[in-house]
Amino acid sequence: MSAITKTTSLSPAPGAIGAGRRAAALFVLAVMLASCVFFWVGIPFGALYLLGRALESPSVHFVAGLISVPLLMVLFTPVLFWLNGLYLRITGVLARLEADEEEYGWSSRVSGPLEPMLFVSLAIALVALAVWFFVFAHNPPRSFI
Repeated sequence: MSAITKTTSLSPAPGAIGAGRRAAALFVLAVMLASCVFFWVGIPFGALYLLGRALESPSVHFVAGLISVPLLMVLFTPVLFWLNGLYLRITGVLARLEADEEEYGWSSRVSGPLEPMLFVSLAIALVALAVWFFVFAHNPPRSFI
């Protein structure tokens, strides 16, 4: 029997889960959105701020930032995947997927809400960066304005 692999984004049917699980799912979604914004804004800002306080040389700060920010983002990624999996377990999507796999013999990839949230939070981070750069930054380059 050959397994057919297809990509699906399953969402729970309305009323398929109880009010308590729905509240828990909404809470996990809120935490996931905050974590996605932290991924794009908090990690780079925090790492560069702490490096700026610890290092005196601008060139060392630049190189340390180029290494530490992506490394910290990679280390934080499992938290995002865990939250995505938790949401899929709370809503029952994974249980339905496993039942379908056993019944029909095909495997599927479930994406969940993580990918769209990462894109939305990236857009929020880019807008925040532009607002900060053009409105609040001290001495922005005049060639951009």
